[in-house]
Amino acid sequence: MLLIVITLKQSAFAGAPAAQTITNQNIIQTDSLSAYTGKFKMTKGNQAVFLQLDVVNNELVATQVWDGEKLLVRHVSGDKFIVAGFDWPIKFIRGPEGNVIKIIVSGTGLWIKEKS
Repeated sequence: MLLIVITLKQSAFAGAPAAQTITNQNIIQTDSLSAYTGKFKMTKGNQAVFLQLDVVNNELVATQVWDGEKLLVRHVSGDKFIVAGFDWPIKFIRGPEGNVIKIIVSGTGLWIKEKS
């Protein structure tokens, strides 16, 4: 979970408190979303299909390469997301170096990240 704490300071001459703290635990920054981007491959039988994840307007968007359909992927917590409108859970799996290497959709759909 990403925790952002912002402290705003005002001049003591204005008669305002010296500091005010704003905390938001549900914000995930665009820079953080970029860790989840890339091209992912699933093989069904002897056919491969691809999913492209990109950050668009500060949101994670999955594009089904086979038909161009775009799906909004919303952050839940940690490496857990959900496909908006379908409520499919997505879990991003990290490798030993901490980079995303695969995703699991709805508990069974395994997508492997392609090397860039």
